[in-house]
Amino acid sequence: MLDLTEQAVALRRLTRTDSDPRVRHRADALLLLARGQSVEEAARASGCCAKRIRVWRRRFLAEGRAGLADRPRSGRPPSLDAAARALLERALAATPLEHGYPVTTWTLTDLADLLGRHGWHVCTTTVARTLRALGYRYRRPRHDLTHRQDREAVASAQHVLRELQKRGVLPGLASGLSTWMNATCIPIPTWQRSGSGEASR
Repeated sequence: MLDLTEQAVALRRLTRTDSDPRVRHRADALLLLARGQSVEEAARASGCCAKRIRVWRRRFLAEGRAGLADRPRSGRPPSLDAAARALLERALAATPLEHGYPVTTWTLTDLADLLGRHGWHVCTTTVARTLRALGYRYRRPRHDLTHRQDREAVASAQHVLRELQKRGVLPGLASGLSTWMNATCIPIPTWQRSGSGEASR
């Protein structure tokens, strides 16, 4: 049984001041026992089963407030085992082309498809969570293709465009073509290991 004095005072304090609503609810149910109600009556009043009341009473008597708090949960086991995670790491170290995909950068959908081909059928959310756990993050680096241009050809084309714009032949178009010819940075999604200076290719 619960002590009608000391334990009742402790339970009353928990029902009024504890920050955890579950603890307050359980303390309230046990307070009914301390006031003389039966386990079945306390269960009906608190909206739970008598078995839970007995568990909370046993835990409270043994551990006090800690006995009314939720126990730590281990959580669901990972959907992807070590072999699947190793496959993801190998894929991100290579290109999708090497795995038969007609793209140059990995998406979550393609990675989920790759896993599915090897027997791990998971959603993209699971893939994203696994990549975060492995230390990968998604980013969009900016690439500069200036080194692949013929500088003289670019300068000549820009001169022609300026002249055409002056004559009103290409109003407003020169800036757009100039941007295209300068090959300004094109965002390409990729995956990078946190703390690494290089993107996974």
